[in-house]
Amino acid sequence: MKNPTIQSISSCKSILLMVLLSAVLFVNHGLRADDGVSDSSKPAPKVWVPRDAANSPIGAGKGIFPGRVVWCRDTAATPYDGVTGHWWDESSTKQDIVEAMISKSICGLSGASNDDDAWKKIFSYYNSTHDKGTKGYQSGEMIAIKINCNNAYEGYTDVDNQIDASKQTILALIRQLVNHAGVPQNKIMFYEAIRVIPDRIYKPCHQEFPGVLWMDSKGNNENGRLPVVWRENTLHYSGPTKCGTSIPQKVFEADYLINMSLVKGHISMGVSLTAKNHYGSINAQDHPWYNPGVYHPFVDLIGSKYLGGKTILYIMDGLYGIRDVNDVVNKEFAAWNNLFKGQWLSSIFMSQDPVAIDGVGYDFLRSEFGNRLARGSEAPTDTYMHEAALANDPPSKTVYKPDGVRLSSLGVHEHWNNPEKKQYSRNLSPNGKGVELVKIQ
Repeated sequence: MKNPTIQSISSCKSILLMVLLSAVLFVNHGLRADDGVSDSSKPAPKVWVPRDAANSPIGAGKGIFPGRVVWCRDTAATPYDGVTGHWWDESSTKQDIVEAMISKSICGLSGASNDDDAWKKIFSYYNSTHDKGTKGYQSGEMIAIKINCNNAYEGYTDVDNQIDASKQTILALIRQLVNHAGVPQNKIMFYEAIRVIPDRIYKPCHQEFPGVLWMDSKGNNENGRLPVVWRENTLHYSGPTKCGTSIPQKVFEADYLINMSLVKGHISMGVSLTAKNHYGSINAQDHPWYNPGVYHPFVDLIGSKYLGGKTILYIMDGLYGIRDVNDVVNKEFAAWNNLFKGQWLSSIFMSQDPVAIDGVGYDFLRSEFGNRLARGSEAPTDTYMHEAALANDPPSKTVYKPDGVRLSSLGVHEHWNNPEKKQYSRNLSPNGKGVELVKIQ
């Protein structure tokens, strides 16, 4: 007969092994024991507290109205119940409302009274600050638009409910460029160099605008997408990094770029906004970059004449702000927020200032999801914003010169006064030198 003590110890070992195995599975799948729980009795998550004080701007604002970020919110755009179908279905995200949001944002950003004049102002501002005169868009010029389809892992047939670029926002932008900016369809190219652009985005857009170009990692000229042909040794970094030095040849050749990112947390980067969106423009990525006062490759991506240097517009699609890059869009996660009490973010953000818009996105995410953001990784994820705002004399003392000439400030950075009023220095005073948040609700 077996010794009962030994048998008991063996059983305990088995139980312990099962517990450890379960923990490993949770970690491997990016889950936590409280994922998906929307118990309203739980205390609200703590808001991340930045290192720098509120309304303490650094850097120099960019744009027609320096440091301006437009925030347009309309809950009618996102009637998705978090259960039925997908967030990207027509019944869940309303095309006409998103189009109205894009139109209002373009006008609000430029100070124009109509969409046509808004685009003229945007192109004219860019050209006047890049030694190209005050001209608007010229016939034959190419525009590349970087979108974010990071979660389209299932390929062209991907239909999961994780967050990606929304078809509604992309289609609204195409209609703006063609119908109001006067850009020919074949001079517009959407790309995602290391992921694919799924059919749920490509097919409806291609049906309405068959001349628009698409490029992704599996393009072969026969599936409607162009193949990525890399231009090697194009990017130069100012510090140690494993980031790739190649960008797509088509992006290199483009005259202008639009950076259309998402609003989401990221487990290895803290947040994923316009700067990190260019990890889909290069052939290798390097994670993570948390430590304050050290070199950050994002600054070189923002400052490079081949990427940030040719960007005329920054857009953040925040129709569904997400706690972490791998979260699904459902009603449980919608209840995990502070700002909107269970409602979707339902927002579009626009700016001509790459630093200001990411700072605003950071404030929304840290206030919305608190210490649950990026699955509890409370790293100083605005490090690159400090480096970029002070690129001429950054905290790390790095000499940023991706194109051989030392960068000046790439934009302005500051944090709002509080999550309730959401005011920056230019909102508080006409003489403010920081960010201006224009609210269209």
